[in-house]
Amino acid sequence: MSFASSAFRVLLLAGLWTAVPAASQAQSSTSTTANGFALKDGAYRLNGVVMQLQAGQSTRLSAPLKFTNGLTLRPDGIMVAKDGARQLLGEGKAINPQGDVVNLRDDMMAAEAIQQYDQKVTGATPTVVPSRSIPVDPTITATLRQTEARLQVLRQLADRLNQRASTALGTNSQAEAAQLDAKLRTLDARLRR
Repeated sequence: MSFASSAFRVLLLAGLWTAVPAASQAQSSTSTTANGFALKDGAYRLNGVVMQLQAGQSTRLSAPLKFTNGLTLRPDGIMVAKDGARQLLGEGKAINPQGDVVNLRDDMMAAEAIQQYDQKVTGATPTVVPSRSIPVDPTITATLRQTEARLQVLRQLADRLNQRASTALGTNSQAEAAQLDAKLRTLDARLRR
């Protein structure tokens, strides 16, 4: 056997040796799913296994994971708070990026994933509310229009009362005050109808 062929075999074996861990890592790094549905980032415990969710990937937690509120999650599922208190992460529970313990299914799944999961479990399709407008009773519409008109008159009345108050203080002439009084009487009559 020549030196070149033995060196080639060593390189080939070294290449295979480095490929094996990469393949096993690829198997443990599956898409971020729980029951086949996409999840948000964080960590969860399901079937006794603690998994980390990050950037669309779910991998088994292999080192302690620290959250923004100071909580640390260990690979064995023990949560260690900032004050040192320890607690086991419950089965089916998750921790969001802020460090809050939440329900895996309800709080870590996206809304679309929850709908898909419900459809898968129950077989029912989600109810879609049509976007067209709902017919309204004409009497309600008429009442709303009258109320809107009265509100507009009330706004005008408030403006005129402000003007009249400034007239009473002597900043306007008596002719202007008489005009404002006439407008106030007209608006008052409209409101009384």
